[in-house]
Amino acid sequence: MKIKFIAMIIIVIALMGACTRNSDNQSGSAAPYTIEVGGSTSVTPLMELFAEEYQKLFPHIKVNINGTGSGDGIRNAGVLYQIGMSSRDLTPAEQGQGLNAITVAIDGIAVIMNNNSPVNNLSLEQIRDIYTGVATNWNAISGGSKSGRIAVISREEGSGTRGAFEELVGFQGRLVAGANESTSTGAIKAGIVQNADSIGYISLGSVDETIKAISVSGVAPTNDNVKSGAYQIARPFIVLTGNNVHPEANAFVDWMLSPAGQAIVSRGWITVR
Repeated sequence: MKIKFIAMIIIVIALMGACTRNSDNQSGSAAPYTIEVGGSTSVTPLMELFAEEYQKLFPHIKVNINGTGSGDGIRNAGVLYQIGMSSRDLTPAEQGQGLNAITVAIDGIAVIMNNNSPVNNLSLEQIRDIYTGVATNWNAISGGSKSGRIAVISREEGSGTRGAFEELVGFQGRLVAGANESTSTGAIKAGIVQNADSIGYISLGSVDETIKAISVSGVAPTNDNVKSGAYQIARPFIVLTGNNVHPEANAFVDWMLSPAGQAIVSRGWITVR
């Protein structure tokens, strides 16, 4: 009887140890963790939606998002940020930094104007002329429907949106002197609202009722037109990680590409899967 009793005690102790280990493992897998994300202000609205839903699914995860521009997101991916954000492709020099670049969405760049402007369509050439200073007054390109000095609004140097816009429209490095170089999507929209003679550009996913997105070469800036290639001013939304990415950050990126993550993309952007 003693031997049986001792054997039972040993079994109970072993089972208690196993339960403790399992409990430790479970609490370890759900340990609080903060994912630092930074970069493109154009990607930021999408990233905020990603973070909101992901944190509901995984309450132990907190996602801090810093809209600091694509250049910063690329430079500091794997340094200040576990995940960097860029709204432009990496340059050859940046590609040599050992970053993992993953496209999570495609975005159109909308050319925007004040709601009171009668101009609803411009060709790529006209947009290029405006942004390089060839055309400086609306009466030169509006067919007489509008006059007034054109107030050109652009993003700041290093912005992924600016880099993509200049490349796609065809005026890299030739922005007209005196253009208002804004540091965020919100600042551009505010400038458009305040000046009926202004023109700017922002992510298609950031267009709202405060401004209007015009057609380019007769093609409306819609998701369907971006996806088909009919609307020509479009660029990738990229997330970047370093070589030693934390498993939690890696899991978050994988989730962005999952059906649940891509369903969020479809709310205002173009899915990649």
